[in-house]
Parts: sequence; structure tokens; C-alpha cells
Amino acid sequence: MKVLVIGGGGREHALCWALKKDPAVKEIFVAPGNGGTEEFCNNLPISVCDIDNLFQWAREKRPDLTVVGPEAPLCDGIADKFKSIGLKIMGPKKRAARLEGSKAWTKEFLLHYKIPTAKAHIFENPLDAISFSASFKFPQVIKADGLASGKGVLIAHDREQAEYSIRKLMNQRLFGAAGKKILVEEFLEGIELSLFFLLDGKNYKILAAVHDYKRIEDSNKGLNTGGMGAFFPSPLFDERLKNSIEKNIIFPLMEALKQEAIDYQGVLYAGLIITRDGPMVLEFNVRLGDPEAQVIIPALDTSLVEIANAIADRKLDELQIQFKNDIHCVGVVLASKGYPETFEVGKEITIDDKKLTEEERSNSHLFHSGTKRINGKLVTSGGRVFCAVGWGQSLEKGIAFAYRRLSTARFEGMIHRNDIGQLNSAYLKS
Repeated sequence: MKVLVIGGGGREHALCWALKKDPAVKEIFVAPGNGGTEEFCNNLPISVCDIDNLFQWAREKRPDLTVVGPEAPLCDGIADKFKSIGLKIMGPKKRAARLEGSKAWTKEFLLHYKIPTAKAHIFENPLDAISFSASFKFPQVIKADGLASGKGVLIAHDREQAEYSIRKLMNQRLFGAAGKKILVEEFLEGIELSLFFLLDGKNYKILAAVHDYKRIEDSNKGLNTGGMGAFFPSPLFDERLKNSIEKNIIFPLMEALKQEAIDYQGVLYAGLIITRDGPMVLEFNVRLGDPEAQVIIPALDTSLVEIANAIADRKLDELQIQFKNDIHCVGVVLASKGYPETFEVGKEITIDDKKLTEEERSNSHLFHSGTKRINGKLVTSGGRVFCAVGWGQSLEKGIAFAYRRLSTARFEGMIHRNDIGQLNSAYLKS
């Protein structure tokens, strides 16, 4: 079969890496791809936001399956267009993708259907937001309504920080049109958990519970990013927590989708926080996370094609999701100095894996994110450049293999966290 993967980050490299191992898959095309996917896929010079050209290519080439990595094309309706001409695509339609496309809409949706979430107020005028914020309990969370590549959430500890954050989002448009509308939300204390589940429009299956690390610096300090690392499985996701999440979040969500006549087919990523009062929803994303996908995919025994077909054919209830026995996966992001704000690109990259032992090599992988080739040389092309992933029969082994793989890559200004895989007190308070 012929598969099209849309996206150019570490998540998409991991998706292509898994698809290449599937004997049913004969050709993989990726738009636009990166320096890693170029090694074994057909990279297409089409942006993820260029829906018209993606659609034109698909109409001519007729891929048997399309897998959408990032949120932007889903929110722009790519699944609607592909399905309109009978193409199988893994990802929700535009109306369902609004769960990520608008934080304000989703907040009202959650509150209306009494799904546990933080209290929040929505504003379109910065002065109104500043006035309200001054009387609201601190710390508080300031969120851009629209898409901001996972970085549109700011924490304010006092009035000065809150006003600065509001003006950055609404007046200076730090994240462009995403900040036209904002939320001022109560700050919840607890442990964050990324829960991924699959929906086919009538059934659901929990895929994985992952911990990720959003802050740029060790001990969860510094600016919020799209993600600096992750590990799987979560040591906290036991049967008791699973039952609580299903009862309080997933069951009412499924009923709410039914009431709203939202036909959701795809992956749903629930950003949860486990508080003293139980699990609560921070946000929804309508796709696999990055870097969470990079630690889920190497652990997965069930093929992505099987999963996509079960979703498309509305047969999730017949799917058995299998993971490799007792596997622990850890992913560490290598980023460009200055990320998530201003950073330089075009830095030459060297990769030397000769120093790895056979065990280290077979239990780790370097997934490309922001890389490309210019005149035969591999160079940086983004804020997050690689995700070094290691796996083993214990979390400690996964950590060790990930950091050994990380040591094989070098470029000027390379930064990374040193505490990925540690669920320490600083992480728990994030």
C-alpha cells in the first residue's frame, strides 16, 4: 500500500519509521518531511498548511492511507476534503478538530457538559482581561484561544506578570491571530498526564498515558515549549486512575460528542492534571503529541495501519492494542539555543554513532525534527532539532539509552534537559 504522512517533525519521522517496518506498506510519501525521513521516504515539497496542493497531490496519486501529524491541517479541514473523494485519512474532520482549534469553545463545551476542568473567563478586549485578572486568584493561567504550536500557555504569578502576558498575547500578537481571544484561567495544582485515546465515532480505546516535559530548563524552569521530552508508560496510570478518568471524563465526553452530533474519528490527546479532587482536563489536542508520539510508537506492537483501518471502518471495538512486554521508552529533545523564542538555523550537524555498543544501538533511535539537507550537508532548520529515544526493560535503562543516543549528535548551540524520566518534586508541582 501507498501511505502519505503529513508533517515534518519528530512525530512524523517516528510515524514513517514505524510504517517502514510494516510489510503491507510499499511506499511512503511525507509532506514536507525532514532530513531524517529523506533517508527512506519520498519527501514532498508541500507545506502542511498548503491544503490545496496536498489535496491535488492526493487526488492524482490516490494514497491508500493518509496519516496527519500536526493540528493545523486538521483544523483547516483536510480530513473533510480527503474524505469527500473517498480517501482514507487518519484524523478528525474540521468540526471535531475545533476541540484543539479553539480553547475558548472547548472550555465552554467542557463546562456545559460538566466535564471537570479549571474555571476560566474568556476575553476579546485586553483591558477587560487585565481588569479581571487583577481581581482573580494568583497564580493564574493566560491562554491564547487559537493554535500556537503548544506554546500558547503562560503562567502569571502576580498582576505585573499577568498584564505583561495579556499584552504579549493580545496587543503584540506573540502567537499571531491565536491571541485575538484569550482565557484567564485558574491555576490547578497536581501532576500533569498526557492521555491518548482513539475514537471511531462510536467506540473508544485508550492508547497510552505519557508524561511530558514542557519547560525549557531542568526542574521545570524557564519558558513553556512544545515539549522537551517524554516517557512512557506512566507509573501513575493504574486501574484506579484509569477508572476515574473513564467515569469522570471519557464517558461524559463521549455523550457530549453524541449530543453535539460531532463525529470524531482519530486520535484524541487529553492534557489532564491529576489533582486532589481527581483528574481534570487542561486541554484537548486532536492528534498525537510531539514528543509523546516518539515514545509511544517504538513501544507499540500493533501496526499503525491496523489502528487507522479500525478507526476508519468504525471497528475499534474489535481492535486489540498490544505493546511490547515491559518496555519503557524515554525521549529527550535536542533543541537550538534560544528556543522557544529566537534561535538560529543552518547550523551544521554531525552524527557519530560508532561509539555506541550493539545493545545501545538496538535499543535507541534518533528521530529528526528540525533538520534538512543543503548541498549534501545536514543542518538545523527548527527550534527542536532531534528527539533521542531509548527503550528498555526498566525506566532507568530507557533513560540511559536515550542519553547515550543523544551523545551521538552535535551542532552549535545544542541544548537539552538532563532530567527527562524523573518524576521528581519539581515536575509534580508543574
